[in-house]
Amino acid sequence: MERESVARQGPGHQFDRRGVLRIAGSVAAIGTASNGGLLAACQSSQPSILVTPAAVAGRQSTRIPPPKPMYQMDAQHTGRSPFAGPKVAKLLRIFDTKTPEGQTPDPAFPGVDIQSSAAIGADGTIYIGNIPGTLFALRDPGTGDRLQLLWRFHPAPGATSWHITPAIGQDETVYTSFSTGGFSPEAKGTFYALRTPSSGSEPQVAWTVDLGPGRTTSSPALGPDGTLYTITAPGRLFAINPNGTVKWTVQAGPPLISSPALGQDGTVYVASMDGKLYAAAPPASGTEGSIRWTFDFSEHPGRTPLVTAPPPPSGADGIGSGASPTVGPDGTVYCGANNSNFYALGPDGRLKWMFEAEREIGGIWSCAAISADGSTLYFGANKGGLYALDRANGTLRWQYKLFGSVFNAPMLDRTGTLYSGSTAGHLLAINSANGQGVFDFDAHAPVWAAPAIRSDGTLVTADRQGRIMLFAAG
Repeated sequence: MERESVARQGPGHQFDRRGVLRIAGSVAAIGTASNGGLLAACQSSQPSILVTPAAVAGRQSTRIPPPKPMYQMDAQHTGRSPFAGPKVAKLLRIFDTKTPEGQTPDPAFPGVDIQSSAAIGADGTIYIGNIPGTLFALRDPGTGDRLQLLWRFHPAPGATSWHITPAIGQDETVYTSFSTGGFSPEAKGTFYALRTPSSGSEPQVAWTVDLGPGRTTSSPALGPDGTLYTITAPGRLFAINPNGTVKWTVQAGPPLISSPALGQDGTVYVASMDGKLYAAAPPASGTEGSIRWTFDFSEHPGRTPLVTAPPPPSGADGIGSGASPTVGPDGTVYCGANNSNFYALGPDGRLKWMFEAEREIGGIWSCAAISADGSTLYFGANKGGLYALDRANGTLRWQYKLFGSVFNAPMLDRTGTLYSGSTAGHLLAINSANGQGVFDFDAHAPVWAAPAIRSDGTLVTADRQGRIMLFAAG
């Protein structure tokens, strides 16, 4: 099958699979701009930390946990939902951001592009942002063909959350970051805690944290004690209390779309575009953390020659990783890289094993999911579709080949069905036991958003044409 090609398009030098650029006789796809673009220059100085405290301290709640409280389900990024998703693709309702109520005033970028994934509240509310710069809160009215807008948030002209998946606390506080300044040296980020309004269409801003210079493009991870972990484009990792005070920070490497992953011992893992994966530790005292170790992907390139091209786009040089790490039950850290290798590292940073996926520009940007019994890892790649590996030794169990690339993280449901999307515009459901297809829905637009399963068994995803889609349970 001939691979698709790449072309520059849209704001901020985005790349799309439907373009025409051919590189070295082969055809590749990779997204930049919001899912890439030129990284802001690393800042060596620590930003000043300004906190707008909460008007009301974090509330205690006896509510059930949110069905999908953050990117890739939990702080270890296991990608496992406790609910059963659909086995047939039946589109129930959509929210089209091209409609007037979906438009962003003073957008960061024109258009309707959605590259982030949804978080799901305990009451089923869908929280998802887009590249122009609006965070939407949507509900399923149960009838009709449209999702209902509850509220929307666009904090400032030119502000965007890029491709960030928000996090949801036990008290239903919604956490996310917005950046202003685009790709410019004046770019800066702010972390927000939002609460559903008692009336009106604007959420209450409970508190904010000034993240300092540089874009913030990474989804926050929420620890079991309520601590929030987020990282800025210059590589400054923040640990923030649920009341908006900063616990500690540390300088790691610049991420692209990578979300921090939390180990059971409190170590925070960050994949970086500077070629390394960082293991950051909280301080014994004070507010400055430390780096326990780094792993250099380039020291383990594999036997197969890499496929690279002069940047842009980010990741085309095969250096570093745009993927988010996954932490296994034994503390092993799993992460794909821009060189198309997938790595398993011990808690001490030593290589356990490495799997060479099919080579392509941009490599692997998909975070892995782990099977319920802990035996299998699932991830997507820029070439070769979806892979299932033996978690113990990295051998290939099955491969689901498809046309296009997989940039999102797969979601595994309670029954073992694996859900993912492709740049060729398909939502896929696969039997994780054998790699056989369950359904293939043609969305007619690239699907970069990782699927999310609600407690009633309905499934949510979005496409790059601005549609947020709800699929029926069953």
